Order: sequence, then structure tokens, then C-alpha cells
Amino acid sequence: MVRRVQRCERSTMREFAAFIMRSRLHAIAIVGIFGFLSLKVLPFALLSAAALGLVALRKGWPEGVAIAAGAAVVVSAGWSMMTLRPGLDFPVVFAIWLPLLVCTETLRRTESQGLALIMVGVTVGVFVLGMHWVTGDVVAFWQSWLRRAVAAVPGATVQGFERDGTLRLMNGLVAVLYGFALMFGLLCARWLQSLVYNPGGFGTEFQRLRLPRLALPAIVGAIWASGAVSLILVADLLMVAVMMYFFVGLAVVHGLVAARGLHWGWSAPPYVALIFAPQYAVVGLALVGAVDALIDFRARARKR
Repeated sequence: MVRRVQRCERSTMREFAAFIMRSRLHAIAIVGIFGFLSLKVLPFALLSAAALGLVALRKGWPEGVAIAAGAAVVVSAGWSMMTLRPGLDFPVVFAIWLPLLVCTETLRRTESQGLALIMVGVTVGVFVLGMHWVTGDVVAFWQSWLRRAVAAVPGATVQGFERDGTLRLMNGLVAVLYGFALMFGLLCARWLQSLVYNPGGFGTEFQRLRLPRLALPAIVGAIWASGAVSLILVADLLMVAVMMYFFVGLAVVHGLVAARGLHWGWSAPPYVALIFAPQYAVVGLALVGAVDALIDFRARARKR
């Protein structure tokens, strides 16, 4: 029964991906409509990014730019006719599309999800540093932003964020969400591409996802050096590193399950943990990914 449902889902998504790739107009319509829907329901931004990434992976970044430009007209038209969520001054997809195209081009040229993940980390790192440089005080900036965001929510206040220390972590948390959006959009695009042009290829590629060994000392060194600037910057960059190694840890789990020839259900526990205890699951998988840089769990499993 489960396999039948999975086959049905794959068939449906294969038709969806094929529809996107049928013509430029189809792609613009899908990317634009999902981008328009994200003005009210943010997760639709991931679907918009995945559709754009699919086109860019298959046809290159120039075609991706053309699709993004056409979809931007659709989103802008919707933007002009509705009120955005409090605190959002522009459509979120506008902050995702162009960096995503850079990441998809990296994956397209190198066929390495690890190098694409590094590009995501660099993008998010630039965002973190840019916020510190432009605002001068990211805590004060996000405090002002939260006041505007909660103003339209009856009974909501900023005091709760101040009491539990969340306000000091807001810049890093936003950066992490930005990174997750870029990487999930990229992975979804790669999966859709594999359904149409390379059935089964996505799983094998994702199981190989890893960062170069030098990435870990470089990231640790950057975090340590940032201590000379601000402890808040240290926390921000640490959260970016956790985001990056989370994906490596997830790939390690899938890689070990495949290497040992285990049932796919053995890869389910991390996803269950992400639902019920996301903060522990993310940090736990990030630790697995960081340790893998030293031990290479998947290579050891293949030798047995």
C-alpha cells in the first residue's frame, strides 16, 4: 500500500515537472502563481523556487533569469492588489530567486550538492555580515521589525522575545530560515529534474552529499575570528554552520541506510524528530555531519 502511494506521488510530481518544462510560458505561470500565493502562505515560496530551479538546472541560468523576470511581473501584480503580512515589506520570493539561480548553476556545472551547499552557506553568510554592517545593531533592527510585525496581532508583544533571549538570536534565526529555503528549494528542483530526466538519480546524488574536509576548519576559524567583532555575530555564524552541516548529517543517514541495504524506514526517525523536537534534531544531525568530515561514516559502511 505504501509503495503504491509512493508510485502515485512520483507519477503526479513527474507530470507536474513535465508540465513546467513544456514551455517558457508554463514555467512563468507556475513560478509566478506559487510566488503570488506565497504573499499570503509563505511555504508556497519553496514551490516557486523549486519550479524555477528545475528550469535553471535543465536549461541554465539565462533561461532561469528570463523565467524569474516573467514571474516577477505576476507576483508584482498580485503584490499591488493585496496587503502583505505585517513586517514583510516585499515578496519573499524576490529574496530567494536570484541566489537560488547562482546555487543551481553551481550544481549544474559541478554536479556536486556539497559545493552547491557551500554556495548556499556563502550566500547566507553574506546576508549575516551585510545585516551587521548595514544596521550597525541587528538586535535593535529586529526589535523594531518585531514591533511592526506584532502590531497587527491582537495581544501580541515583543516582551516575550526579549525575556527568553530570542531577540538576540533573531538575525541568526532569519539567516538559517533563509538558508533552509534556498537549500530545500534547490533539492526539490533537483528531485523534480531526476523524476523526468534521470529516474532514481536524486537519491544516489544526495547520499553522496558532503563538504570538503577543509570546510570544517575554515568555518570554525571564521566563527572564532568573528568573536573579535561581536558575540552576536559568533552566534549568527554558528547557526549558519549548523544549517549547513544539518544537510550533511541528513545525507549521512540516507547514505548509511543505502550502504547497509536497510529498509527505507530506517531513515524516518530523523524526520519524526524534526516534527516533534526540531531544535534537537537539527543540532543532532549537524553534529553527525561535522563528525563525518573527520570519520567518513559512509566510506566505512561501504567497506564492511
